[in-house]
Amino acid sequence: MPLAIRAFVVGSLDSIDEFERTFDKRIRFLFVSLVAGGLFPVGALAYLFLAFPGNFGAWVFVYLPIQFVLTVVTARWIRRRFEHVRALPRAMRQRLASFGFQRRPTLVFDNGLVTASGVQFRMFGSPMGGIVIPTSEEVGRLERGMLGMRPVLRIFRNRGPESLRVRLSSIQEALNARFANLIVFLPRRSAAPDARHSSWVSSANFDAGFRLLDPDRILQQIDSLASLLEDAAIMARDQRA
Repeated sequence: MPLAIRAFVVGSLDSIDEFERTFDKRIRFLFVSLVAGGLFPVGALAYLFLAFPGNFGAWVFVYLPIQFVLTVVTARWIRRRFEHVRALPRAMRQRLASFGFQRRPTLVFDNGLVTASGVQFRMFGSPMGGIVIPTSEEVGRLERGMLGMRPVLRIFRNRGPESLRVRLSSIQEALNARFANLIVFLPRRSAAPDARHSSWVSSANFDAGFRLLDPDRILQQIDSLASLLEDAAIMARDQRA
């Protein structure tokens, strides 16, 4: 069978293509729902104004265009964010250990770093020691295990151990982000050991404002970020011991 025909029959052999198709379907549905929900008050108020003109003032003519513009601007901003997330797997292909789309798009790097947005990054500690490199399907279970944890170490620009703050600031600058923080979660002291849950979770967030973080910059920093998250967890556990 010719290659072109075989590809047509079995579909794309690239799992990233399948990821993007699934992403597109879900985002189109979400986007249409968002626009319809945002414009619903416009249609309702316009109908009420026409049906009962004596009960509504001229303020309706001010509200309607403002609501319409806000809906369009919000929808375009969210769509731009979604397109950014959609492009991440292909841009970072060489460092991905797993990726998929369950409740949300999830990328797992080969060093254990996990992200669903390219803005928030997490690492999960293994109960057996070291870190967990989960599949994209396992990430949800690990995150649900965080319900039994509490934050024990917070790193901001002016808060937390200086050595960690300097490293976080360096990564923030390299990513061209405006804001960054890092939080380490540990199980409660009274919690019984559970092999199904992680022994610690480190989470870092980067805010670039209305800009989007560059995938190439993210790719260059994932090893430094993974090392920082693991070291922060080690420090948090040592401090609590």
